[in-house]
Amino acid sequence: MEETRFYDDVAGFFAVTRDLYEAEPVRHTTVLSVIHALSDAPQADAAPPVLISLHGNDGALRGAALWTPPWPLALSGIHCDDVPLLVKELLSSHPELDSVMGPRDVADSFAAAWSAATSRPVRTILDLRLYRLADLVVPQVDGRARIATVDDVDLLAQHDRAFSLEANAHRTHTLAEAADGARRLLALGAGYVIWEVDGVPVSSAAAKVPTAGASRIGPVYTPPEHRRHGYGAAATAAAAQWAQAVGAQEVLLYTDLANPTSNGVYQRIGFRPVSDYVELAFDPPGRRDPAA
Repeated sequence: MEETRFYDDVAGFFAVTRDLYEAEPVRHTTVLSVIHALSDAPQADAAPPVLISLHGNDGALRGAALWTPPWPLALSGIHCDDVPLLVKELLSSHPELDSVMGPRDVADSFAAAWSAATSRPVRTILDLRLYRLADLVVPQVDGRARIATVDDVDLLAQHDRAFSLEANAHRTHTLAEAADGARRLLALGAGYVIWEVDGVPVSSAAAKVPTAGASRIGPVYTPPEHRRHGYGAAATAAAAQWAQAVGAQEVLLYTDLANPTSNGVYQRIGFRPVSDYVELAFDPPGRRDPAA
């Protein structure tokens, strides 16, 4: 009989699912970085994560999913064939689920089933493309990179909050929350690059510590007054160099497909498309996506 298992602790969940996630660290980059953060720098006031594994009739692991509210349910560890079982279990245990993120085919399949069962319309939040670095092309740009320290938290928080307002207007955070996030990234060992010109910070890019050999870059932010000079590309390239220097075999990043400029910039410095992901939200019954 097929079954789902829920876990009270990250260590127990990862003991069961580690082989699944680490076998494809590119596909599962988001989940692996979340598990790293939950294990090594947990947020004291965060809601408990929802940790789920799916098993076949023989008890063998078939898939896994992870939800850390208010972030979306991460579906990279699920295949379309297992969506009905996951939907059934979450309907009974977590009917409040309000968003999902994963490879487009799986996320679309889950969203259709969830919407049919709950009468909650589906709304597209972000269309994303995952890129991996092939051969890095370091741009020739004025300035230099330096690695941020805790003394830079205020600057990093300003950049992170501004980034969230521009790129993730559906899920913004306060300056204090952004500062806490920057401190956590630094505590986790991330390489947070600040690009400076004549001592003035003009861009920043964070590279997460490699997990299973893969490091993901983000956020990358350049204030509007410093754009169109290549500083964001330079900061990203420096973050990629940092990641490779600390052992990353794969350097990854997500882009918003609605932003053709950033997609072009990253391809020019050596990033190549891997696959498309999507973040979808479930609105209250009766509400329609105005973009639909």
